[in-house]
Amino acid sequence: MKNKKKALIAVAAALGVAAATGLTILAATNSGGQSNPLITLSYLDNQFAPQIKSELRGEITAAAAELARKFEEAIASGAASGAAPPAAPAPGDADVFAVVTLSRGQTAKCSVGTELLLRIGGAASVGEAPGLVDSTGGTTLADGGALSANHLYMVTIEGNGIKATTDTVKIMIRGEYSVT
Repeated sequence: MKNKKKALIAVAAALGVAAATGLTILAATNSGGQSNPLITLSYLDNQFAPQIKSELRGEITAAAAELARKFEEAIASGAASGAAPPAAPAPGDADVFAVVTLSRGQTAKCSVGTELLLRIGGAASVGEAPGLVDSTGGTTLADGGALSANHLYMVTIEGNGIKATTDTVKIMIRGEYSVT
């Protein structure tokens, strides 16, 4: 009976060793393959990262060279056509906002399409109805309607504008206007 127990233990131990060996061989043959790559940190630090950085530098250098070439072409074609470079807008241009200060009772009469933005003080709409279009609020102001600060207004009828109702009014105007 003792021999049978020893034989059974020996067989069990042999099966355990065989199973462990088989699993080790299976793991060794599956790791590092195409379906389960095995990469070390030293490979990433010493091989892969420098390679990626080098390729990225090359792409950036090529893109910068192409951009510089296109820029030089654009400058050359502009110089060949005799066109002058665009000038900076002057303060009185209709394309830029001018800061205008009005005193109580002064009126700014505007052309169609002029835009107004009340920054400081109080002002009222003057002119034919609709006096002004409130582009910010999506409404219109009748003659005498109070402007809201920081709302953008548009003049849609020639000669309409605003009248200062406080001592100092600062507005931004883009377009043609006259102060009376």
